[in-house]
Formats: sequence, C-alpha cells, structure tokens
Amino acid sequence: MKSKMKPMLPELLFLAAIFVFLFLWAAVQPFDTSPDERMRYDIVKYLVEYGKLPHGGDPAIRDANWGISYAFNPILAYMIMAVFVKAAGFFTDQLQTLVMAARLVNILLGCATAFLLLRMGGYLFRRRGQRWLFAALSMLLPGTLFIFSYVNSDGLALFSTVLILLFWVRAMKGSWTWKNCAGLAVGISICALSYYNAYGVILASVFFFGLDILVFRGRQYQKGEKKSSRAVFLFQRGLVIAAIVAALAGWWFLRSYVIYDGDILGMKTSAMYSQMYAVEELKPSNRYIIADTGMTVRDMLFFVPGNWEHNWLLTVAVSFVGTFGYMDVFMPYWLSKCYFLVFGLGLAGVLFTFRRTFFPYIRTSWTMKKQIGDQTLKIRCTQSQKEFRVKSLFHICLALTAVIPMGLLIYYAYYSDFQAQGRYLLPGLPALMYFVTLGLGNLLEKIVKKERTRQWVCLALCVLLAGAAVFTYGTVVWPHYAPLL
Repeated sequence: MKSKMKPMLPELLFLAAIFVFLFLWAAVQPFDTSPDERMRYDIVKYLVEYGKLPHGGDPAIRDANWGISYAFNPILAYMIMAVFVKAAGFFTDQLQTLVMAARLVNILLGCATAFLLLRMGGYLFRRRGQRWLFAALSMLLPGTLFIFSYVNSDGLALFSTVLILLFWVRAMKGSWTWKNCAGLAVGISICALSYYNAYGVILASVFFFGLDILVFRGRQYQKGEKKSSRAVFLFQRGLVIAAIVAALAGWWFLRSYVIYDGDILGMKTSAMYSQMYAVEELKPSNRYIIADTGMTVRDMLFFVPGNWEHNWLLTVAVSFVGTFGYMDVFMPYWLSKCYFLVFGLGLAGVLFTFRRTFFPYIRTSWTMKKQIGDQTLKIRCTQSQKEFRVKSLFHICLALTAVIPMGLLIYYAYYSDFQAQGRYLLPGLPALMYFVTLGLGNLLEKIVKKERTRQWVCLALCVLLAGAAVFTYGTVVWPHYAPLL
C-alpha cells in the first residue's frame, strides 16, 4: 500500500531546511561542549587509527574520571562516523573539521528521520495539516534538533525507532508481507545496535506483531480458517524476522559474550571497570544513590537538589524540550511552558476519543424517531460491538514505547545514577507527538466547524514551531557557543 503523502516540493524543502538547520547547529558547537562528546569521539578516533573494534576497557578510550568507555555499549553509530572521519582525514587533520565529519552522520540521520516521519504521518492522518503538524512537533523540538547535532548514538536510536514504527503502520494499513517483516527486522537490528534506552520499542514490536496476527487480524484469514493456521503464519514470519536480526545484530552480543565472560550487554563489566579505575568519588560504591537515602520513588520525582531550579520530574521535562551543552544551557522557561501547554492540550484532546482510541470494541449510538399517533418520540439507541481492531492494538503498543523509556529513566536515576536528562526519553518522542497531534485534531473538531480553517490552524502551529526552533538557536545556542569558537 502506498503512502498517501507522495514526495512533493514542500516535503523536499522541509528536508533541505532540516539539513541546513542541523548543519548550522552542529557547526557552531566547539568540540566536547555536549554530553560526553569527547568520550564518544574517542571511539571514532580509535576505529580510524586501529581499524578494529575496541574493548570497552581499553586504556586508549577509557575515561580517566569514570574509568569506563562507551565501547561497552553498541557502537554502530561510531562505526559509521569512523568511515566519514577516515574520508575527511585524506584532506585535513584539523580537529574541528574531523569532528564535523563525524557529526555529519547524525545530521544525515536527522534528515532521514524527518523523511520517515513525513511518510509515517502520510499513513496515519487523512488531513494534510495533521501530517505536517506531526512531523513538525517531532522534528522541530529543540531537544530533537540537539541530539542530531553532535557525536552520539541517540540520533541512531531515534531514527531506528521511527523506522520500526513506520513498518508497524505499513503492516496495520496492509498486512505482514515479507517486505514489511524484513523492514521491521532491519529496524530492530539497527535499534539493537544503537542505545539500550531505545529497547522498549523492540519489546513493543514483539507484542504488536504477535497479537496482531493471533488476535486482532482475523480479517486477514479466510472464513473458518483455524487459529493453528495463524500460529503457523506467526511462526514463519517471526522466524524470518529473528533470523535477520540475528544476522545483522547478533554478532555484537556474541562478541560481548566472548570478551566480557558471558556479559552480553557489557553492563556488569562496565560497572566492574568503573569500580577499578574511576576516581574515588565516581566509583559505583561511592556514588550518591537515591535508593540508599530512604527516599521513595515518589519523593525522588519531586526532589529539588540544592542548586537545581526545579524538581527532578520538571527538570526532565524541561530537558526533554531542550537543554543543551552539558545540560547547563537552558531555553527560556516561558518557552518551555509553551511547549508544555501544546503537549497538555493535545493529550487532553485524546480523552474525547479515549474509548475509540484504546478499546478493542466499538460502541455506536444513534437517535431514531417513531410516530405514535399524533406524537413523535425520539428514541436513543446504543449498540456495543466487540470488534478486535488492530488500530487499538497499535495505540496501546505505541503508548508502551513512550512509557518504557520513562520507566527505565526513573529506575536508573533511583538505583544507579541520579540525573535528569530528557534525551533518554526521546525514543518515546514519536508516540508522544502522535497522540498530541491526534488530540489537537480532536479539539479542533470540537471548536472549529470549518475543515479548511482547521487545516490552516495546524499549518499555523507548524510555522510557530519552526519559529520557536529558530528563536532558540538565535537567542540561546548561537550566543552561547559562537564566542567559544
């Protein structure tokens, strides 16, 4: 099934604008002025110089303070960046230029993510204004633009998340063809080799794929066909997906199993190296752990450390919208509040269709008139029809992709490392912005009668979002970084 949004001039201009904007955002940042960029670039440099994958504890890339490196985690993003840096190295050895070559990978991933969001919106929304609003909310968020502007693996994680969701949507609108299964497998493979905080979408994909075939996709089979046939279909397609994922991503975890003595994720080994080589105050045994203080999780959510302006939960929300540098360059708080207002209105708007959105059955009501003698009676009828709708399953699993990253962040902050970085929630961005767009559409249908006017309101919001992003760059990012160049 073809997407309803065919490539047109506005889409091409949007992608070109995203590329230019991301390039400008990346170019103004000096090296190592974003979260752990030096530690991440050390892996790229190692790959360029030695041409082999590093051990996570290699002294050449191990950070002197933390005692570990990011090479304990999947490094697909840095492997791609190494190719770009190697190519740039034929022409120059200037550090900032080589770093820009590495950042170019994330810039291109940002453009690719924007393209996938446009395609995804074309499948999900009938109205053109909502398609654009979905893409603008997701891609023009300052926090999104930030992660595509420096050396990291968060950009690849977000790209892979959107790729996976696109194949969910294709399957929902059509069926689980071999092409859609292969596309899902490629997306899962890339996600597995990106960042662990994005793994929620892999788990949700298992639920969506399995339940869609076994329960929600009865119309896909001939009448009277046994459920055992569905199980065979599930097994065949699932086996192919698993085989592709194993071939594309399994090698990394097999390697980790071998070199880290059975630690396929590298987490235990990373903690061991941190305990051995980190400076005293950063050793895991000496870190400030919220769980050890007697605080409950609820206490932590509203805890305000001495030099923070907001509690932990609000700090995460502000950071999600956009906090830059080493989480020390802030947008105006009033602008963050504007984003919160848009998000809040959109999520509130979902309540108007909550049952239709999340429940797998339809309740329809209608009023009929009946003439009895000289009197006309109005009779209101309600019918509940239990119909397993795949769209409801899609919404439930999509919501899961937003909830899991938040749960992981809370767990990590409570039991391991107390920090409030909203970028860890970005794998849930497509889900959040989908529901915000859906809810704003519901609100507009209630408030604005004319369809044309509703579309203009959506487009006006897109312009405001673009203006807010440019404003953030011009008043926050440029003034802070430009003097450092």
